[in-house]
Amino acid sequence: MGNYIARPRDDHAVSPGSPFVLDTLRPEHAFWLPANNVEARIAFAEIAVEHVLAHEGIQIGPVCFVTITPAVCALPVGDVGPVTREVKAFRRTIGPAARFNVRELQQIARQGMGDVPFIGIIEAALYHRWSPAGRCWGDWISWHCHLLAWGAHQWELTAALAPLRARHRSMREGLASVHVQAVPEDDVARQFLYALKAPQKLYRVEYFKRPWRNPSTGEVKQPGWHTQKDWLRTGQRIRLLDIIGERLLNNLLFGNREGTDLAHAICNEALGPFHAWERQQSYAQRR
Repeated sequence: MGNYIARPRDDHAVSPGSPFVLDTLRPEHAFWLPANNVEARIAFAEIAVEHVLAHEGIQIGPVCFVTITPAVCALPVGDVGPVTREVKAFRRTIGPAARFNVRELQQIARQGMGDVPFIGIIEAALYHRWSPAGRCWGDWISWHCHLLAWGAHQWELTAALAPLRARHRSMREGLASVHVQAVPEDDVARQFLYALKAPQKLYRVEYFKRPWRNPSTGEVKQPGWHTQKDWLRTGQRIRLLDIIGERLLNNLLFGNREGTDLAHAICNEALGPFHAWERQQSYAQRR
């Protein structure tokens, strides 16, 4: 990925719009926790999972995994049009999806969860030529969040989140904007690691004219609209790098009630190397 960005060729369909994108990928910059950085993601996940598994409330349970995908937080990438790849890249970095304020989604999640404690993280999903209104010309980003909640059973959370589900529609008609599932005690680490991963898939919404059977899983999908997933290709990953931009993992992680303290503890430990580096800088020593 770094070579693709640093050494562009004429036949590359996509180029990064921000000169800082390559900096966020460099291993030596992982200590300031850029969300685009692989090493930063891995180190952050290791610290986060250790704190989560040691938390008393999560150990007592019950634990649920909540995904919130409100359509109001879905925005166009903004890089369409018969222009050069450089112009498209620039449009992408200043487009609606890139300028989205993640605090808006964090506020929606906190209001919906009420007094239920949780820890969660914001993620971006790339939808190919699909918006909340249906098929469109151009791709959209669905900003959504994954939450690990505890202290309430699945049925209790489902009931508590009913008002949120009623207020917000999702990216596709007929698909709920809130999904709740119970998490077994031995599956907490895996579920939270899933929440912490970087975007991996491209989402497509297709209409099936007849029943279709998945040869791998045996699942049968009836006629109608269905969401399909494909692995992101290199050009699509670069577009997501521009959308995520210079966002930091410690700003994407958030919590509610006891989960707020848990999020702060994770971020403080993960930012330890950055704070140590900062103390060595000349401007810090002059204070």
